[in-house]
Amino acid sequence: MPQTETADNQEFGKISEKLARLEERLSALEDKVLSGSRQQSLMKSIEDAGFSGGETVSVDETTIESNILEYGLSWIGIVVLLFGIGFLMMFIQKQMGSYFSSFIGYIAVAGVYTLSRYLKNSHEHLAYMLNIGTHLLLFFVTMRLYFFSSPQVIPFKEAVVFLLLIVIGFQLYRSTLLKSELLASIAVFLILATSVFCDTTHESLPMLTIAAATSFWLFYRYGWWRQMIFSIIAVYLSHILWLMGNPVMGHPIGGIQATQFNLIYLFSYGMIFSLTPLVKQDERFKANVYSSSVLVNGIFFFLVLMLDVLLFYMKSYSGIFAGVFIACLAYSIFLKFRTERVFDSAFYAIFSFLALSAAVYGYTGLPGAYFFLSLQSVLVVSWALWFRSQFIVVVNTILFVGMLLVYMISGTYLDTVNFTFALSAFLTARIINWQKMRLELKTENFRTIYLFCLFFTFAFALYKVVPSQYVTPSWTGAAILYFILSLVLKNRKYRWMAIAMLLITAVYLFVVDLAHMEVGYRVIAFLFLAVVLFGTSLYFTKFLRKKKTQASEE
Repeated sequence: MPQTETADNQEFGKISEKLARLEERLSALEDKVLSGSRQQSLMKSIEDAGFSGGETVSVDETTIESNILEYGLSWIGIVVLLFGIGFLMMFIQKQMGSYFSSFIGYIAVAGVYTLSRYLKNSHEHLAYMLNIGTHLLLFFVTMRLYFFSSPQVIPFKEAVVFLLLIVIGFQLYRSTLLKSELLASIAVFLILATSVFCDTTHESLPMLTIAAATSFWLFYRYGWWRQMIFSIIAVYLSHILWLMGNPVMGHPIGGIQATQFNLIYLFSYGMIFSLTPLVKQDERFKANVYSSSVLVNGIFFFLVLMLDVLLFYMKSYSGIFAGVFIACLAYSIFLKFRTERVFDSAFYAIFSFLALSAAVYGYTGLPGAYFFLSLQSVLVVSWALWFRSQFIVVVNTILFVGMLLVYMISGTYLDTVNFTFALSAFLTARIINWQKMRLELKTENFRTIYLFCLFFTFAFALYKVVPSQYVTPSWTGAAILYFILSLVLKNRKYRWMAIAMLLITAVYLFVVDLAHMEVGYRVIAFLFLAVVLFGTSLYFTKFLRKKKTQASEE
Protein backbone atom coordinates (compact mmCIF):
# COMPACT_ATOMS: atom_id res chain seq x y z
CA MET A 1 0.00 0.00 0.00
CA PRO A 2 2.73 2.55 0.80
CA GLN A 3 4.46 1.66 -2.46
CA THR A 4 1.24 2.38 -4.38
CA GLU A 5 0.89 5.81 -2.70
CA THR A 6 4.53 6.65 -3.52
CA ALA A 7 3.99 5.78 -7.19
CA ASP A 8 0.83 7.89 -7.26
CA ASN A 9 2.69 10.85 -5.74
CA GLN A 10 5.42 10.59 -8.35
CA GLU A 11 2.90 10.43 -11.15
CA PHE A 12 1.05 13.44 -9.73
CA GLY A 13 4.31 15.40 -9.54
CA LYS A 14 5.04 14.73 -13.21
CA ILE A 15 1.57 15.93 -14.19
CA SER A 16 1.97 19.11 -12.12
CA GLU A 17 5.33 19.77 -13.72
CA LYS A 18 3.89 19.39 -17.24
CA LEU A 19 1.01 21.72 -16.37
CA ALA A 20 3.44 24.32 -15.10
CA ARG A 21 5.46 24.15 -18.32
CA LEU A 22 2.29 24.42 -20.40
CA GLU A 23 1.24 27.46 -18.41
CA GLU A 24 4.63 29.09 -19.05
CA ARG A 25 4.31 28.50 -22.81
CA LEU A 26 0.79 29.95 -22.87
CA SER A 27 2.01 33.02 -21.00
CA ALA A 28 4.84 33.49 -23.50
CA LEU A 29 2.44 33.18 -26.44
CA GLU A 30 0.07 35.66 -24.81
CA ASP A 31 2.91 38.17 -24.33
CA LYS A 32 3.88 37.86 -28.00
CA VAL A 33 0.30 38.34 -29.17
CA LEU A 34 -0.12 41.41 -26.99
CA SER A 35 3.23 42.78 -28.15
CA GLY A 36 2.19 42.31 -31.80
CA SER A 37 -1.10 44.05 -31.14
CA ARG A 38 0.68 47.00 -29.60
CA GLN A 39 3.07 47.15 -32.55
CA GLN A 40 0.18 47.08 -35.04
CA SER A 41 -1.57 49.78 -33.07
CA LEU A 42 1.58 51.91 -33.12
CA MET A 43 2.04 51.44 -36.89
CA LYS A 44 -1.61 52.33 -37.49
CA SER A 45 -1.13 55.54 -35.50
CA ILE A 46 1.91 56.41 -37.61
CA GLU A 47 -0.03 55.79 -40.84
CA ASP A 48 -2.94 57.90 -39.58
CA ALA A 49 -0.51 60.74 -38.92
CA GLY A 50 0.59 60.66 -42.57
CA PHE A 51 4.10 59.32 -42.14
CA SER A 52 3.62 55.99 -43.87
CA GLY A 53 5.94 55.50 -46.83
CA GLY A 54 4.52 52.20 -48.00
CA GLU A 55 7.17 50.21 -46.20
CA THR A 56 7.29 48.84 -42.69
CA VAL A 57 9.91 50.71 -40.68
CA SER A 58 11.22 49.06 -37.57
CA VAL A 59 13.47 50.77 -35.09
CA ASP A 60 15.86 48.62 -33.15
CA GLU A 61 16.97 50.58 -30.12
CA THR A 62 19.69 48.07 -29.42
CA THR A 63 21.18 48.56 -32.89
CA ILE A 64 21.11 52.36 -32.53
CA GLU A 65 22.76 52.18 -29.16
CA SER A 66 25.36 49.77 -30.50
CA ASN A 67 26.17 52.07 -33.45
CA ILE A 68 26.54 55.08 -31.19
CA LEU A 69 28.80 53.21 -28.82
CA GLU A 70 30.87 51.53 -31.51
CA TYR A 71 31.14 54.23 -34.19
CA GLY A 72 30.21 57.58 -32.69
CA LEU A 73 32.21 57.27 -29.50
CA SER A 74 35.20 55.87 -31.37
CA TRP A 75 35.29 59.00 -33.57
CA ILE A 76 35.07 61.27 -30.56
CA GLY A 77 37.58 59.15 -28.71
CA ILE A 78 40.23 59.31 -31.43
CA VAL A 79 39.88 63.10 -31.65
CA VAL A 80 40.20 63.45 -27.88
CA LEU A 81 43.20 61.11 -27.88
CA LEU A 82 45.01 63.10 -30.59
CA PHE A 83 44.40 66.39 -28.83
CA GLY A 84 45.50 64.88 -25.55
CA ILE A 85 48.79 63.62 -27.00
CA GLY A 86 49.32 66.99 -28.72
CA PHE A 87 48.87 68.91 -25.48
CA LEU A 88 51.12 66.41 -23.71
CA MET A 89 53.88 67.07 -26.26
CA MET A 90 53.50 70.83 -25.78
CA PHE A 91 53.70 70.44 -22.02
CA ILE A 92 56.79 68.23 -22.24
CA GLN A 93 58.39 70.69 -24.67
CA LYS A 94 58.04 73.50 -22.17
CA GLN A 95 59.36 71.40 -19.33
CA MET A 96 62.04 69.26 -20.97
CA GLY A 97 62.65 70.64 -24.48
CA SER A 98 61.77 69.83 -28.07
CA TYR A 99 63.95 66.74 -28.42
CA PHE A 100 62.34 64.84 -25.56
CA SER A 101 58.89 66.05 -26.68
CA SER A 102 59.43 64.58 -30.15
CA PHE A 103 60.74 61.36 -28.63
CA ILE A 104 57.58 61.01 -26.51
CA GLY A 105 55.50 61.78 -29.60
CA TYR A 106 57.02 58.93 -31.58
CA ILE A 107 56.56 56.62 -28.57
CA ALA A 108 52.87 57.60 -28.57
CA VAL A 109 52.66 56.82 -32.30
CA ALA A 110 54.08 53.37 -31.66
CA GLY A 111 51.67 52.84 -28.78
CA VAL A 112 48.58 53.81 -30.77
CA TYR A 113 49.68 51.62 -33.68
CA THR A 114 50.29 48.65 -31.34
CA LEU A 115 46.87 49.11 -29.79
CA SER A 116 45.23 49.19 -33.24
CA ARG A 117 46.95 45.91 -34.15
CA TYR A 118 45.90 44.32 -30.87
CA LEU A 119 42.21 45.28 -31.38
CA LYS A 120 42.14 44.35 -35.07
CA ASN A 121 40.31 41.03 -34.62
CA SER A 122 38.07 41.83 -31.67
CA HIS A 123 37.09 45.47 -32.38
CA GLU A 124 37.56 46.06 -36.07
CA HIS A 125 36.11 49.58 -36.31
CA LEU A 126 37.94 50.87 -33.26
CA ALA A 127 41.17 49.42 -34.66
CA TYR A 128 40.46 51.19 -37.97
CA MET A 129 39.98 54.51 -36.18
CA LEU A 130 43.17 54.02 -34.22
CA ASN A 131 44.95 53.30 -37.50
CA ILE A 132 43.76 56.66 -38.85
CA GLY A 133 44.87 58.25 -35.60
CA THR A 134 48.32 56.70 -36.02
CA HIS A 135 48.82 58.38 -39.40
CA LEU A 136 47.55 61.75 -38.18
CA LEU A 137 49.69 61.58 -35.07
CA LEU A 138 52.76 60.56 -37.07
CA PHE A 139 52.23 63.56 -39.37
CA PHE A 140 51.78 65.89 -36.38
CA VAL A 141 54.88 64.67 -34.56
CA THR A 142 57.01 64.89 -37.73
CA MET A 143 55.65 68.33 -38.55
CA ARG A 144 56.71 69.61 -35.13
CA LEU A 145 60.31 68.69 -35.83
CA TYR A 146 60.50 72.09 -37.52
CA PHE A 147 57.13 73.88 -37.61
CA PHE A 148 55.56 75.46 -34.52
CA SER A 149 58.46 74.31 -32.40
CA SER A 150 61.20 76.31 -30.71
CA PRO A 151 63.96 75.32 -30.77
CA GLN A 152 63.55 73.18 -33.88
CA VAL A 153 64.65 69.56 -33.63
CA ILE A 154 65.66 69.62 -37.32
CA PRO A 155 66.58 73.19 -38.37
CA PHE A 156 66.15 72.49 -42.09
CA LYS A 157 62.62 73.04 -43.43
CA GLU A 158 63.23 71.14 -46.68
CA ALA A 159 64.33 68.04 -44.77
CA VAL A 160 61.20 68.07 -42.61
CA VAL A 161 58.98 68.64 -45.67
CA PHE A 162 60.63 65.65 -47.30
CA LEU A 163 59.89 63.54 -44.19
CA LEU A 164 56.27 64.73 -44.22
CA LEU A 165 55.92 63.64 -47.85
CA ILE A 166 57.30 60.21 -46.91
CA VAL A 167 54.71 59.98 -44.10
CA ILE A 168 51.92 60.98 -46.49
CA GLY A 169 53.17 58.55 -49.13
CA PHE A 170 53.08 55.75 -46.58
CA GLN A 171 49.52 56.71 -45.66
CA LEU A 172 48.49 56.63 -49.33
CA TYR A 173 50.08 53.20 -49.63
CA ARG A 174 48.12 52.00 -46.59
CA SER A 175 44.89 53.47 -47.98
CA THR A 176 45.29 51.43 -51.17
CA LEU A 177 45.99 48.27 -49.17
CA LEU A 178 42.97 48.81 -46.94
CA LYS A 179 40.82 50.06 -49.88
CA SER A 180 39.98 53.08 -47.71
CA GLU A 181 38.79 56.20 -49.52
CA LEU A 182 38.61 58.03 -46.19
CA LEU A 183 42.25 57.36 -45.44
CA ALA A 184 43.19 58.54 -48.95
CA SER A 185 41.15 61.74 -48.50
CA ILE A 186 42.98 62.45 -45.26
CA ALA A 187 46.31 61.93 -47.06
CA VAL A 188 45.36 64.48 -49.73
CA PHE A 189 44.30 66.89 -47.00
CA LEU A 190 47.68 66.46 -45.31
CA ILE A 191 49.39 67.39 -48.60
CA LEU A 192 47.34 70.58 -48.60
CA ALA A 193 48.28 71.21 -44.96
CA THR A 194 51.95 70.77 -45.85
CA SER A 195 51.57 73.33 -48.62
CA VAL A 196 50.25 75.82 -46.07
CA PHE A 197 53.12 75.11 -43.66
CA CYS A 198 55.74 75.59 -46.39
CA ASP A 199 54.65 79.24 -46.60
CA THR A 200 56.58 80.08 -49.78
CA THR A 201 55.00 80.38 -53.21
CA HIS A 202 57.15 77.94 -55.13
CA GLU A 203 56.91 75.33 -52.40
CA SER A 204 53.23 75.77 -51.45
CA LEU A 205 51.70 75.93 -54.92
CA PRO A 206 53.62 72.92 -56.31
CA MET A 207 52.25 71.01 -53.29
CA LEU A 208 48.75 71.91 -54.45
CA THR A 209 49.58 70.56 -57.90
CA ILE A 210 50.83 67.33 -56.29
CA ALA A 211 47.57 67.09 -54.32
CA ALA A 212 45.51 67.56 -57.49
CA ALA A 213 47.51 64.93 -59.38
CA THR A 214 47.28 62.49 -56.45
CA SER A 215 43.53 62.95 -56.16
CA PHE A 216 43.01 62.38 -59.88
CA TRP A 217 45.19 59.26 -59.81
CA LEU A 218 43.14 57.83 -56.94
CA PHE A 219 39.98 58.45 -58.95
CA TYR A 220 41.46 56.93 -62.09
CA ARG A 221 42.88 53.89 -60.32
CA TYR A 222 40.21 53.13 -57.72
CA GLY A 223 37.17 55.17 -58.72
CA TRP A 224 37.20 57.17 -55.46
CA TRP A 225 35.14 60.10 -56.65
CA ARG A 226 34.17 61.53 -53.26
CA GLN A 227 37.75 62.31 -52.35
CA MET A 228 38.21 63.92 -55.76
CA ILE A 229 35.25 66.28 -55.33
CA PHE A 230 36.61 67.14 -51.88
CA SER A 231 40.09 67.69 -53.34
CA ILE A 232 38.84 69.97 -56.12
CA ILE A 233 37.22 72.28 -53.60
CA ALA A 234 40.10 72.07 -51.12
CA VAL A 235 42.84 72.75 -53.69
CA TYR A 236 41.17 75.90 -55.00
CA LEU A 237 40.38 77.12 -51.48
CA SER A 238 44.04 76.60 -50.59
CA HIS A 239 45.03 78.75 -53.57
CA ILE A 240 42.63 81.44 -52.35
CA LEU A 241 44.32 81.19 -48.96
CA TRP A 242 47.66 81.85 -50.68
CA LEU A 243 46.18 84.85 -52.52
CA MET A 244 45.07 86.20 -49.13
CA GLY A 245 48.65 86.05 -47.89
CA ASN A 246 48.41 82.77 -45.94
CA PRO A 247 46.99 84.18 -42.67
CA VAL A 248 47.19 80.67 -41.14
CA MET A 249 50.93 81.24 -40.70
CA GLY A 250 50.39 84.61 -39.06
CA HIS A 251 50.68 86.89 -42.11
CA PRO A 252 48.30 89.82 -42.61
CA ILE A 253 45.46 89.31 -45.07
CA GLY A 254 46.34 90.70 -48.48
CA GLY A 255 50.06 90.29 -47.97
CA ILE A 256 50.74 89.02 -51.50
CA GLN A 257 51.92 91.95 -53.62
CA ALA A 258 53.17 90.16 -56.78
CA THR A 259 51.79 87.47 -59.06
CA GLN A 260 54.80 85.16 -58.64
CA PHE A 261 53.63 83.19 -61.70
CA ASN A 262 50.78 81.68 -59.66
CA LEU A 263 48.61 81.39 -62.80
CA ILE A 264 50.87 78.58 -64.00
CA TYR A 265 49.91 76.54 -60.95
CA LEU A 266 46.23 77.55 -61.18
CA PHE A 267 46.03 76.35 -64.78
CA SER A 268 47.78 73.12 -63.80
CA TYR A 269 45.01 72.30 -61.27
CA GLY A 270 42.36 73.11 -63.84
CA MET A 271 43.94 70.90 -66.49
CA ILE A 272 44.47 67.97 -64.10
CA PHE A 273 40.88 67.98 -62.85
CA SER A 274 39.62 68.48 -66.42
CA LEU A 275 40.91 65.01 -67.27
CA THR A 276 38.03 63.48 -65.29
CA PRO A 277 35.71 63.03 -68.34
CA LEU A 278 38.39 60.86 -69.97
CA VAL A 279 38.24 58.22 -67.22
CA LYS A 280 36.28 55.20 -68.35
CA GLN A 281 33.08 54.60 -66.44
CA ASP A 282 32.48 51.31 -64.69
CA GLU A 283 30.53 49.99 -61.71
CA ARG A 284 32.70 51.98 -59.27
CA PHE A 285 30.77 55.22 -59.81
CA LYS A 286 27.73 56.59 -61.60
CA ALA A 287 27.66 58.74 -64.72
CA ASN A 288 26.62 61.88 -62.81
CA VAL A 289 30.09 61.96 -61.24
CA TYR A 290 31.41 63.39 -64.50
CA SER A 291 28.98 66.30 -64.59
CA SER A 292 29.50 66.98 -60.87
CA SER A 293 33.29 67.10 -61.17
CA VAL A 294 33.16 69.23 -64.34
CA LEU A 295 30.78 71.72 -62.72
CA VAL A 296 32.70 71.98 -59.45
CA ASN A 297 36.04 72.32 -61.24
CA GLY A 298 34.71 74.96 -63.64
CA ILE A 299 33.01 77.05 -60.96
CA PHE A 300 35.94 77.10 -58.54
CA PHE A 301 38.51 77.65 -61.30
CA PHE A 302 36.51 80.64 -62.53
CA LEU A 303 36.18 82.11 -59.01
CA VAL A 304 39.91 81.82 -58.29
CA LEU A 305 40.81 83.18 -61.74
CA MET A 306 38.53 86.19 -61.24
CA LEU A 307 40.07 86.87 -57.84
CA ASP A 308 43.54 86.62 -59.38
CA VAL A 309 42.56 89.02 -62.15
CA LEU A 310 41.11 91.53 -59.68
CA LEU A 311 44.32 91.47 -57.65
CA PHE A 312 46.98 91.48 -60.35
CA TYR A 313 45.73 91.56 -63.95
CA MET A 314 43.11 94.29 -64.28
CA LYS A 315 45.08 95.90 -67.13
CA SER A 316 46.08 92.75 -69.00
CA TYR A 317 43.40 90.11 -68.48
CA SER A 318 42.20 90.00 -72.09
CA GLY A 319 45.07 87.77 -73.15
CA ILE A 320 44.46 85.43 -70.20
CA PHE A 321 40.80 84.91 -71.09
CA ALA A 322 41.64 84.57 -74.77
CA GLY A 323 43.96 81.70 -73.84
CA VAL A 324 41.21 80.12 -71.72
CA PHE A 325 38.82 80.47 -74.68
CA ILE A 326 41.17 78.68 -77.08
CA ALA A 327 42.04 75.90 -74.62
CA CYS A 328 38.46 75.19 -73.52
CA LEU A 329 37.04 75.34 -77.03
CA ALA A 330 39.68 72.91 -78.31
CA TYR A 331 39.03 70.59 -75.37
CA SER A 332 35.26 70.71 -75.93
CA ILE A 333 35.79 69.60 -79.54
CA PHE A 334 38.08 66.82 -78.34
CA LEU A 335 35.48 65.63 -75.79
CA LYS A 336 32.76 65.68 -78.44
CA PHE A 337 34.61 63.04 -80.45
CA ARG A 338 36.13 61.25 -77.43
CA THR A 339 33.05 60.73 -75.25
CA GLU A 340 29.34 60.13 -75.80
CA ARG A 341 28.23 62.42 -72.95
CA VAL A 342 26.88 65.70 -74.31
CA PHE A 343 27.09 67.71 -71.08
CA ASP A 344 30.88 67.52 -70.65
CA SER A 345 31.73 68.95 -74.06
CA ALA A 346 28.84 71.43 -73.88
CA PHE A 347 30.03 72.79 -70.53
CA TYR A 348 33.54 73.44 -71.80
CA ALA A 349 32.08 75.10 -74.90
CA ILE A 350 29.96 77.41 -72.75
CA PHE A 351 32.95 78.11 -70.51
CA SER A 352 35.06 78.97 -73.55
CA PHE A 353 32.48 81.47 -74.83
CA LEU A 354 32.25 83.08 -71.39
CA ALA A 355 36.02 83.51 -71.51
CA LEU A 356 35.69 84.97 -75.01
CA SER A 357 33.15 87.49 -73.69
CA ALA A 358 35.58 88.57 -70.98
CA ALA A 359 38.40 88.87 -73.53
CA VAL A 360 36.23 90.98 -75.87
CA TYR A 361 35.21 93.23 -73.01
CA GLY A 362 38.85 93.70 -72.06
CA TYR A 363 39.84 94.67 -75.60
CA THR A 364 36.95 97.00 -76.54
CA GLY A 365 35.26 98.09 -73.33
CA LEU A 366 31.65 99.22 -73.12
CA PRO A 367 29.43 99.95 -74.95
CA GLY A 368 31.48 98.81 -77.96
CA ALA A 369 31.80 95.27 -76.60
CA TYR A 370 28.04 94.78 -76.97
CA PHE A 371 28.45 94.73 -80.75
CA PHE A 372 30.66 91.64 -80.65
CA LEU A 373 28.89 90.03 -77.71
CA SER A 374 25.50 90.17 -79.44
CA LEU A 375 26.95 88.58 -82.58
CA GLN A 376 28.55 85.95 -80.36
CA SER A 377 25.04 84.72 -79.55
CA VAL A 378 24.64 83.57 -83.15
CA LEU A 379 27.99 81.78 -82.98
CA VAL A 380 27.03 80.02 -79.76
CA VAL A 381 23.71 78.76 -81.14
CA SER A 382 25.50 77.53 -84.26
CA TRP A 383 27.91 75.69 -81.99
CA ALA A 384 24.97 74.19 -80.12
CA LEU A 385 23.59 73.01 -83.45
CA TRP A 386 26.81 71.13 -84.10
CA PHE A 387 27.01 69.73 -80.56
CA ARG A 388 23.27 68.89 -80.48
CA SER A 389 23.15 70.52 -77.05
CA GLN A 390 20.01 72.07 -75.64
CA PHE A 391 22.05 73.05 -72.59
CA ILE A 392 24.10 75.52 -74.66
CA VAL A 393 20.92 77.07 -76.08
CA VAL A 394 19.42 77.53 -72.62
CA VAL A 395 22.55 79.15 -71.19
CA ASN A 396 23.00 81.34 -74.27
CA THR A 397 19.39 82.56 -74.03
CA ILE A 398 19.85 83.53 -70.39
CA LEU A 399 23.10 85.36 -71.15
CA PHE A 400 21.67 87.13 -74.22
CA VAL A 401 18.60 88.42 -72.39
CA GLY A 402 20.68 89.43 -69.38
CA MET A 403 23.18 91.27 -71.58
CA LEU A 404 20.36 93.06 -73.40
CA LEU A 405 18.80 94.19 -70.11
CA VAL A 406 22.15 95.49 -68.85
CA TYR A 407 22.67 97.38 -72.10
CA MET A 408 19.23 98.99 -71.95
CA ILE A 409 19.66 99.98 -68.30
CA SER A 410 23.12 101.45 -68.93
CA GLY A 411 21.70 104.43 -70.83
CA THR A 412 24.65 104.56 -73.26
CA TYR A 413 23.52 103.47 -76.71
CA LEU A 414 25.13 103.02 -80.13
CA ASP A 415 23.08 102.71 -83.31
CA THR A 416 25.28 99.88 -84.59
CA VAL A 417 24.80 97.97 -81.34
CA ASN A 418 21.03 98.53 -81.41
CA PHE A 419 20.68 97.04 -84.88
CA THR A 420 23.18 94.29 -84.09
CA PHE A 421 21.04 93.11 -81.18
CA ALA A 422 18.01 92.99 -83.49
CA LEU A 423 19.93 91.15 -86.22
CA SER A 424 21.36 88.63 -83.70
CA ALA A 425 17.93 87.94 -82.24
CA PHE A 426 16.46 87.40 -85.73
CA LEU A 427 19.26 85.07 -86.89
CA THR A 428 19.20 83.09 -83.65
CA ALA A 429 15.43 82.63 -83.88
CA ARG A 430 15.77 81.44 -87.47
CA ILE A 431 18.51 78.95 -86.55
CA ILE A 432 16.46 77.54 -83.69
CA ASN A 433 13.39 77.20 -85.90
CA TRP A 434 15.42 75.72 -88.75
CA GLN A 435 17.09 73.00 -86.69
CA LYS A 436 14.90 72.67 -83.60
CA MET A 437 14.71 68.90 -83.97
CA ARG A 438 18.49 68.65 -84.16
CA LEU A 439 18.76 70.78 -81.05
CA GLU A 440 16.12 68.59 -79.35
CA LEU A 441 13.99 71.62 -78.47
CA LYS A 442 10.50 70.42 -77.72
CA THR A 443 8.86 73.87 -77.27
CA GLU A 444 8.70 77.24 -79.01
CA ASN A 445 9.64 79.14 -75.86
CA PHE A 446 13.24 79.83 -76.83
CA ARG A 447 12.37 81.13 -80.27
CA THR A 448 9.57 83.25 -78.82
CA ILE A 449 12.06 84.87 -76.44
CA TYR A 450 14.36 85.81 -79.30
CA LEU A 451 11.46 87.11 -81.41
CA PHE A 452 10.35 89.28 -78.51
CA CYS A 453 13.91 90.63 -78.26
CA LEU A 454 13.85 91.26 -82.02
CA PHE A 455 10.55 93.16 -81.78
CA PHE A 456 11.75 95.36 -78.94
CA THR A 457 15.31 96.03 -80.15
CA PHE A 458 14.32 96.75 -83.77
CA ALA A 459 11.69 99.25 -82.68
CA PHE A 460 14.17 100.85 -80.27
CA ALA A 461 16.91 100.99 -82.93
CA LEU A 462 14.57 102.77 -85.37
CA TYR A 463 13.45 105.17 -82.65
CA LYS A 464 17.05 106.14 -81.88
CA VAL A 465 18.38 106.36 -85.44
CA VAL A 466 15.65 108.33 -87.30
CA PRO A 467 14.52 111.90 -86.63
CA SER A 468 11.51 112.19 -84.34
CA GLN A 469 9.13 113.11 -87.15
CA TYR A 470 9.95 109.89 -88.98
CA VAL A 471 9.44 107.46 -86.09
CA THR A 472 5.86 106.68 -87.10
CA PRO A 473 6.69 105.95 -90.77
CA SER A 474 9.73 103.88 -89.80
CA TRP A 475 7.71 101.77 -87.37
CA THR A 476 5.01 101.37 -90.02
CA GLY A 477 7.71 100.18 -92.41
CA ALA A 478 8.85 97.69 -89.76
CA ALA A 479 5.30 96.35 -89.56
CA ILE A 480 5.27 95.91 -93.33
CA LEU A 481 8.55 94.05 -93.12
CA TYR A 482 7.10 91.69 -90.49
CA PHE A 483 4.09 91.05 -92.76
CA ILE A 484 6.40 90.21 -95.65
CA LEU A 485 8.40 87.84 -93.41
CA SER A 486 5.20 86.11 -92.32
CA LEU A 487 4.30 85.47 -95.95
CA VAL A 488 7.77 84.40 -97.09
CA LEU A 489 8.52 82.23 -94.06
CA LYS A 490 4.88 81.10 -93.66
CA ASN A 491 5.02 81.85 -89.95
CA ARG A 492 2.16 83.48 -88.11
CA LYS A 493 4.41 84.77 -85.31
CA TYR A 494 5.74 87.50 -87.60
CA ARG A 495 2.15 88.40 -88.51
CA TRP A 496 1.36 88.93 -84.83
CA MET A 497 4.52 91.00 -84.51
CA ALA A 498 3.35 93.16 -87.42
CA ILE A 499 -0.08 93.67 -85.84
CA ALA A 500 1.54 94.58 -82.51
CA MET A 501 3.87 97.04 -84.25
CA LEU A 502 0.92 98.72 -86.01
CA LEU A 503 -0.95 99.08 -82.72
CA ILE A 504 2.09 100.59 -80.99
CA THR A 505 2.58 102.92 -83.95
CA ALA A 506 -1.01 104.09 -83.76
CA VAL A 507 -0.70 104.77 -80.01
CA TYR A 508 2.56 106.66 -80.54
CA LEU A 509 0.98 108.70 -83.35
CA PHE A 510 -1.92 109.88 -81.20
CA VAL A 511 -0.04 110.32 -77.93
CA VAL A 512 3.28 111.80 -79.09
CA ASP A 513 3.12 112.99 -82.68
CA LEU A 514 -0.08 115.01 -82.30
CA ALA A 515 1.57 117.15 -79.67
CA HIS A 516 4.98 117.74 -81.28
CA MET A 517 4.86 117.04 -85.04
CA GLU A 518 4.38 119.76 -87.59
CA VAL A 519 1.16 119.75 -89.61
CA GLY A 520 2.76 118.60 -92.87
CA TYR A 521 4.57 115.63 -91.29
CA ARG A 522 1.42 114.86 -89.28
CA VAL A 523 -0.67 114.57 -92.44
CA ILE A 524 1.88 112.30 -94.11
CA ALA A 525 2.16 110.06 -91.05
CA PHE A 526 -1.61 109.71 -90.64
CA LEU A 527 -2.27 109.01 -94.29
CA PHE A 528 0.62 106.54 -94.57
CA LEU A 529 -0.47 104.62 -91.48
CA ALA A 530 -4.11 104.63 -92.63
CA VAL A 531 -3.18 103.19 -96.03
CA VAL A 532 -1.09 100.45 -94.42
CA LEU A 533 -3.83 99.55 -91.96
CA PHE A 534 -6.56 99.38 -94.64
CA GLY A 535 -4.36 97.55 -97.08
CA THR A 536 -3.30 95.01 -94.49
CA SER A 537 -6.86 94.47 -93.36
CA LEU A 538 -8.13 93.94 -96.93
CA TYR A 539 -5.30 91.60 -97.89
CA PHE A 540 -5.52 89.34 -94.87
CA THR A 541 -9.33 89.29 -94.95
CA LYS A 542 -9.14 88.01 -98.51
CA PHE A 543 -6.29 85.67 -97.57
CA LEU A 544 -8.14 84.12 -94.63
CA ARG A 545 -11.37 83.71 -96.62
CA LYS A 546 -9.48 81.93 -99.35
CA LYS A 547 -7.85 79.68 -96.79
CA LYS A 548 -11.23 78.79 -95.23
CA THR A 549 -12.71 78.04 -98.67
CA GLN A 550 -9.87 75.68 -99.49
CA ALA A 551 -10.27 73.95 -96.15
CA SER A 552 -14.02 73.44 -96.66
CA GLU A 553 -13.51 72.04 -100.18
CA GLU A 554 -10.99 69.52 -98.89
